[in-house]
Amino acid sequence: MAHRPQVIVALLTPFSTGGALDSGALRTHVDFLVESGVDGLMPCGTTGEGPLLEVDEAESVIHAVLDAAAGRVSVVAHVGRPGTQSTVSLAKRALASGAAGVCAVTPYYYVPTEAGLLEHYRRLIAAAGDSPAYAYVIPGRTQVDLAPDAVRWLREDGLAGVKDSTKSWDRHLEYLDCGVQVFVGTDGFVVESFRAGSTGCVSALANVRPDLLCAARDGVDVQAEISALREHVPFLRLKAALAEQLPGYPASYRAPLA
Repeated sequence: MAHRPQVIVALLTPFSTGGALDSGALRTHVDFLVESGVDGLMPCGTTGEGPLLEVDEAESVIHAVLDAAAGRVSVVAHVGRPGTQSTVSLAKRALASGAAGVCAVTPYYYVPTEAGLLEHYRRLIAAAGDSPAYAYVIPGRTQVDLAPDAVRWLREDGLAGVKDSTKSWDRHLEYLDCGVQVFVGTDGFVVESFRAGSTGCVSALANVRPDLLCAARDGVDVQAEISALREHVPFLRLKAALAEQLPGYPASYRAPLA
């Protein structure tokens, strides 16, 4: 490969029995990931149950991750909320805490017009200032897409890149042609994405098998193993699978997930 992709972990959020952040389990997990060789962490995204966190809770999780990482790897905070104001507010808090950048999923629940969607990201970019701001596209959950042309327009406003979780290889290639950084959010074709020149991945499976994703980053074709792991460890099995490696890691998810 002509470049070295980055392995960013779509970080899980551990909760105590009472439902609060388990900071000890988080620190143990971060240490495990850093020692395994990952390049960065993204807290409070889909895998981190971000939409189920109150804004103040998300800020606390981001701060705890930054504290645990202690500068050893980059932390790009996911700050996407349904509304623009809350997204911008959380982005400012994350950056003030020391996040290297921010990423925001397309606004969900209400489906914005194209103009509203563009304005949402332009305000995020403005709030980020000199720090990179990324768009996160996962229409299977949000029902809101971000077209390649919109990415090109936002690139002119300073959008750093896209986390692509569309699960569409054709769309992935279109994003790669937009002149921005592209992180694949689909573990199902991560090796192929790296070979096509993506900036890296934001991987859920890296929570439990960072070694596999790091091997893919380093040019080893482990896609069959990654795909098999995807079948064996779906989203709601990730914490239980991690607990098998890190005894004491809490396997509970926040309500209404179970």
